[in-house]
Amino acid sequence: MNKFQKTKTIECKDNGRSADATSANFILGCRDQNNNPYCQYCYVHRFNRPSVYINTNTDEILYACDQWVKDKPLIKTPNQVHDKLYLIDIGCDVDINKYWNKYNWTYVFDWFKNHNRLGATFATKWHNPLLLKYDSNKKIRIRYSLMPENIRKQVETSTSHILTRIKGAQKMYEAGWEIHFNLSPIIYYDNWLKDYKELFNIINNEVSNDFKAQCGLEIIFLTHNANLNKINEDKGLNESLLWNPAIQENKVSKYGGNNVRYQWQFKNQLINDITNLINNDLGIKIRYIF
Repeated sequence: MNKFQKTKTIECKDNGRSADATSANFILGCRDQNNNPYCQYCYVHRFNRPSVYINTNTDEILYACDQWVKDKPLIKTPNQVHDKLYLIDIGCDVDINKYWNKYNWTYVFDWFKNHNRLGATFATKWHNPLLLKYDSNKKIRIRYSLMPENIRKQVETSTSHILTRIKGAQKMYEAGWEIHFNLSPIIYYDNWLKDYKELFNIINNEVSNDFKAQCGLEIIFLTHNANLNKINEDKGLNESLLWNPAIQENKVSKYGGNNVRYQWQFKNQLINDITNLINNDLGIKIRYIF
């Protein structure tokens, strides 16, 4: 169920990972036709909100982004996000490609495209062919989320196939877009590295060397939440991939509350393992990993 409103939380917040900052929500939520979350692990659903909230005060949200950048140096110091532009993540709590027809995203894109200091970015689990004809002028970065297909079928059951995303990413690059990959969340299980090796082989077969040269990786290992675990179990969902206290520890997240993550010594080994595999098999630069 969609609910239209004017958000009162109009703040552009520093980020430093996926982007330099995060905008207020244009849309909050992401649910399928049965009003269930598309992704079992998604932090947006830890509070079990009944609706998807579509915020209509677009100009106020954009104004807050403009005010945020006015406090930043006129010439940006290059960082892992971008060398020249201050990037704003505009889709932290919604998949823009999936909700393309629910908002005037072209208006939002145009605003960032015409801003002399800002650009925008969002992650997605869908390919939107309608964007192939939009001239982003390299000011909008799309980050395609990827994981092994056999795991997607278990924890992202209603999202698009991984091969569809990879093929779509190459098409978007050829149409003039800046495209990155988002390996998130990485979930540990038996033979996980073997599955990622197969995923990287698929990427190598589907994207060009030029694509790989402009691409960056953001890599985030699974963070889960006790409340979300209970919500999922109450729905009869299998949590065995996501909830594993034997190898997880408590974590207080900056914005996400009290969560669990892989135990830090164990996670450090996982980070080393995936980093070595990427360097040996994929050859795309890692922007950040945690």
